Parts: sequence; C-alpha cells; structure tokens
Amino acid sequence: MGKYDTCMREFLQNKERFADFFNGCCFQGEQVIRAEELEEASENYVAVEEKQPGKPLQKGTEIIRDVKMRYRSGMILQVLAVENQSYIDYGMPVRCMGYDAAEYSRQLKERKQERRLLGRHKEEPEKELKTTIDERLSGILRSDRLHPVYTICLYSGEEPWDGPRKLSDMMEFDPEDENLRVLFEEYHLHLFCINEQNGFEEFPSGLRHLFRAMNCRKDKEKMSELMKNEAYAHLSKETWEAIAVMTDNAAMLQKKDKYKTENGEEEEYNMCQALEELMEDNRNEGRREGRKTVVKNMLDRGYEIEDICAIAGCEASFVEDVRKELLLL
Repeated sequence: MGKYDTCMREFLQNKERFADFFNGCCFQGEQVIRAEELEEASENYVAVEEKQPGKPLQKGTEIIRDVKMRYRSGMILQVLAVENQSYIDYGMPVRCMGYDAAEYSRQLKERKQERRLLGRHKEEPEKELKTTIDERLSGILRSDRLHPVYTICLYSGEEPWDGPRKLSDMMEFDPEDENLRVLFEEYHLHLFCINEQNGFEEFPSGLRHLFRAMNCRKDKEKMSELMKNEAYAHLSKETWEAIAVMTDNAAMLQKKDKYKTENGEEEEYNMCQALEELMEDNRNEGRREGRKTVVKNMLDRGYEIEDICAIAGCEASFVEDVRKELLLL
C-alpha cells in the first residue's frame, strides 16, 4: 500500500470523518449516518476453499479492506466500507465486487459456526433446533439473513478517471447475440473522484479542507489563494498531516510543530502562515541561486571581490563560498 492510500486510510478511520464522507457522498451532507452509530471493523480476509474430505485445505489470497465500519441503525446492522485508490485501476469493479463477496462469505462462515455450536447442545432440549435436511446440509437456516455491504471507491489521483465504472464496462459481449445478455447481473462501482468535484460544501469536517487542498496541489496560485481562507489557520493535527502528505509537501510535514497554537484545550495548526513562510523561503532561495550565478560569471571573468560585492549586492563571505564551490568542480 502506497503512502497516499495509507494516509487516506488512517484519516478515514476516524468515525466522525468516516460518517461525514458517506453523508457527503450519498446524502448531500445530510447527517444520515452518525459517528456514534459506527463500530470500527476493518480487517483482512483470507480467501480459502472449504476443506473437502480427503483433501488438504487450500490457502488463498489475502484480501485487505481499507476501512470498514459496522453501522447499527436501530436493530439493523449494515456494513460500510471505503476503498482508497491513488491510481486508476482498470479492474476496480471486479476488485470491489470481490471485497464485498469476501465480506458476505465471512458472514456465511459465522452463521455456519453458530449452527455447529448449537448442534453440540442438541442433547439439551431447550437448545435443540428443528431444521430441514436442506438447512443441515447447507449449514444455513432458511430464516438466516446477512448484513448488506455498501462500498465506496475513493479516487485521490490527479489524472481523470478513465477506468470502468461498472462491471459491464469490462465485458466483451457478443453484439450479434442478445439472448444471454439478459442473464448478466450488473455491478456498479460507487466511485467518488476528488478531482471531479469542487467546493466540497457537503463535507463539514477536515475532509473539506483536505479535498480542496488536493485539487490545488499542482497549482501554486490556487493553493496560495486557498490558504487565505481562515479555516486553514485552525487545522487539526490529523488534517494538517493529511494535507502535507497528499500534496507532497514534505517541508510542511516536518515543520508542523512550529505552527502549533493552543485554542483552549485543543491544539491547532496554522497552515496559512506555514505556506506563506515556505513560499517566502522558496523566493529567497531563488534569489540566492540567481545571485550565485552572477557571482560565478564575474569570478570567471576575473572581477575583483570588492567589485563583485558592489554589483551583486552580497557579502565577501558569499563570494568566497562560491569561489570554493568552483574550485571543487
């Protein structure tokens, strides 16, 4: 897993941000899913074949879910998941369908284990279940129900998504034969592309600040304009770090403690000031490099140090440093 996927995974493991993401994607920001109704449930699945008599257990591929939460609304339990994607995966519908199938398989396995445990108590009449032969063979009761799985693919890459958005986009159908086509079951990829959105008003948490910054990551002017927004002077530590990672700003990540402020009992980070100072540092570095080029040219032409200092507007020590660099070349 790359640094971008890891960053988004850690950021969305916060229940409030996870709820805000689903509400923003699915319900235009309406608070349908609440953080207090979520239970953290991220896990890895290992796809294995069920053991057959006389055959060894076959190991399968480990399937890694990025972020998964159990959502309990009243008595009903549902499963919500986010798959982070920093590059275009042209097999994404099949991949997400596999994740969903792995979750349903896990639930089926749990039901079968529950039935086996109950079967061990069949000598106790009060725990005995009346089952049909089909229920005993399948290990699942006719009345058993699974928890529905809802998966959103979060695409954070810079290139426009040109991959499939549903399973049929990946299929090669026979154009001359529509008879079998009616048997095909569609699987829609619930895809949220950050670079296809703007404003992000439907996201009330740090997600809004992160998504807006990500859409400016390659445009310094837009980023500078964004940082005039007062909200970026009051970021949480997690939001600051996520913006620094997702916009490839290593310097900002390293210097975050310099811009930490206290707001009551909460720590805040001033990214407006940080970006302004970093940009000024870059401008100063640019001026320094320009002055160094002038000094090099004048040294090559045999100018005296006093004349170089007067023309280039620098100290004699700077000229000496440049001279030493030339000698090392």
